[in-house]
Amino acid sequence: MTSALGAFRNRSDLTAFAPNGLLLFALELRFGVDDVATVAATAITDGHRDRKCDLMYVDEDSRIAVLAQGYIAGDETKLEASANKAADLGTAASWVLGNERPDDLGPSLRTAAEELHQAIESAEIDGVELWYVHNLPESRNVEVELERAARSAKAVLKQRYPEVDVDVRSFEVGRGVLDDWYRSTRSPILVTDQLDVPASGWFSESGDGWEAVCTSVPATWLHGLFAEYGDKLFSANVRGYMPRRRSAENINFGIEQTARSHPGRFWAFNNGVTALVHDIEQDQNSRKLGVSGIAVVNGAQTTGSLARVDSEKLKDARVLIRFVRASNNDLVEDVIRYNNSQNQIKPSDFRSGDKHQERLREEFKTVPDATYLGARRGGPEDRARRPSNLISSDTAAQALAAFHQDPGTAYHDLRSIWERDEVYARYFSEHTTAAHIVFCYSLWRSVAEKKAELSAKTVDEQTSDDREALDFLRRRGSLHLLVAAIAGAAEIYLDRALTDTFSLKFRDDVSPAKGNQCWRPLIEALLPFAPYSLGEVLYNGGLRGKELVDNGLRAFRAAVASTKRANAKVFAEFSSHVVHDL
Repeated sequence: MTSALGAFRNRSDLTAFAPNGLLLFALELRFGVDDVATVAATAITDGHRDRKCDLMYVDEDSRIAVLAQGYIAGDETKLEASANKAADLGTAASWVLGNERPDDLGPSLRTAAEELHQAIESAEIDGVELWYVHNLPESRNVEVELERAARSAKAVLKQRYPEVDVDVRSFEVGRGVLDDWYRSTRSPILVTDQLDVPASGWFSESGDGWEAVCTSVPATWLHGLFAEYGDKLFSANVRGYMPRRRSAENINFGIEQTARSHPGRFWAFNNGVTALVHDIEQDQNSRKLGVSGIAVVNGAQTTGSLARVDSEKLKDARVLIRFVRASNNDLVEDVIRYNNSQNQIKPSDFRSGDKHQERLREEFKTVPDATYLGARRGGPEDRARRPSNLISSDTAAQALAAFHQDPGTAYHDLRSIWERDEVYARYFSEHTTAAHIVFCYSLWRSVAEKKAELSAKTVDEQTSDDREALDFLRRRGSLHLLVAAIAGAAEIYLDRALTDTFSLKFRDDVSPAKGNQCWRPLIEALLPFAPYSLGEVLYNGGLRGKELVDNGLRAFRAAVASTKRANAKVFAEFSSHVVHDL
């Protein structure tokens, strides 16, 4: 099987984000990121005054924030990565979590830190993870430094937010962990050993493409499995077990308390565990039950919580468990999806059968070099082989909202586009075509690629204009705001009144990549206006202030209008690629 690093080297789309490509690859594997380029545009924080933090990402579904440091060794024969860079994560955590002087942070890190603190204060974050991502084997030296960094980060959080309990974990994401995460995208079962199940009785069930047995096992058996296999036991969902938080409403803490205080009642109080297996071996005559391979798909919290209790105290506790074997990959994915409480339903899932999404999927079949799933999500095999030309449904929705003058919703409230009918109808209706999505999406990607290009330049290579543009683009929400600003000035560079902006599209059926090329000269001409006309929006509260956003968009439009004659050639060239019969 191809290694994770082998798969990473084949990802040409990540080369533009060097030296942070491996960080983004790890993020994609762990959280199932659909559009890594879009995530990179806001998650990468390295640069001037990055304070040893290369990336900061918040996964809303799992309520986890990641602070990461990356390193790629030129000599992959080294036995371990530098522990000093692991210690840098402690520095990064202190600056991000404990610093109360925003001006001490670089522009990208500053806005990232502000958003993280807002999420913590609003109880939107349950855990902070410190990642050290590299291409060498994991080592004990690095583990020690990461544990120290996590303890320091936990102390800083406790001091600043004494009433908030946020877990802090550290991960050395080296060659071994990357391989595990990569394999989990291709096969949900990483633990492949033959296991004897300590059960005296069970009953069997079977159905269309599946068979299962249901039984009770000692809690100590699950305790032992976790001790031996750790997070590999939860490979069907690489988010794994989330540590418990001591709160009255937290289920993990309640599981532990029941196991400690009332082990004899545990079976009655707990919902039990569902595990996916490769095969089931049962011999009713000898009363022996065995399974080949195992991955817990429901009950990760139960299993992980039991692992935190001393095994001696679990001797009277038993757990209801069922082992399920599915006959094909599609059914395996369905078993995982419908059983795994951590694999939450995304808001977009509810729209996958919508008539507009069905129509758009058909329309995209005629668009060159583009794949649009229309709010559908693929299974593990799809994630492992995600097409490089995929237009993520979420990114398409964000691009549409930003283009149609709502950058605040695009950046802060993506969920509302899928969850609220009136918002969804604003961007996905009979007026929304595949060609128009390509038009909006290619603008979005062209802006993101411009930021990546500027970020790749060394300080010596950057002009003063480059530095000003990059300072603007490193602020969170800047891409959404700039897309809205460029779209809002369309009447100027197209030189005509626009009554229906949803009709805008490129001539012929151009690919998103070709659309990027069409937008690029226009972006080069208009980007210098952004720091001056739009900067105040991002420096004074961000995209939540509608009046401030509207003022910024008007200022940008005025700047574009004032240079219409000077940019006449660029404007005319772009206009020649756009359909004008509106």
